[in-house]
Amino acid sequence: VRAELSYAYLHAVAARAKFGCECGSRHDDGAGVDAYIRVREKLADGVVFTDFMVEVQLKATSQRPAHADGRYSFTLKREHYAKLIGTDNPLRRILVVLFLPEDSGDWLTHSADQLLLRRCAYWCSLRGAPATQNRASQTVYLPEANVFSVDGLRALMTRVARNEVWCDGTE
Repeated sequence: VRAELSYAYLHAVAARAKFGCECGSRHDDGAGVDAYIRVREKLADGVVFTDFMVEVQLKATSQRPAHADGRYSFTLKREHYAKLIGTDNPLRRILVVLFLPEDSGDWLTHSADQLLLRRCAYWCSLRGAPATQNRASQTVYLPEANVFSVDGLRALMTRVARNEVWCDGTE
């Protein structure tokens, strides 16, 4: 259920930002890609790309994240981390983590006036991060400034359109 809510969140934000969004296939999932966000517009002056996609690995958790130094920690399986740090793919790949309330009854409520999904998601890029020496998992850090919101997604995609390269999910 958490995973499906993360897809719904991604689609809602991408749609409101006027970007395309599609789920990946089972083959894509094996490559660490759950969804794609497509941009087909000039996002700013001086951009390099006006038609591009970003690959997204989605995660969702109802465990309260540790918060320190303006970042939320999240533990990834080693193999998922390895797929996110790669630099051999021309497409950018981001991690999006939806933090849900601990009580599943609070995740989603609706009425005739609103559909409300509680809490929010954060994103980070791990491209070029060092390989982990851990056997099972790696902790990553999602900056609290990287809210996966309409404005946050448009800013992220503008960075990609400018062909900026960065890694912001490691220590």
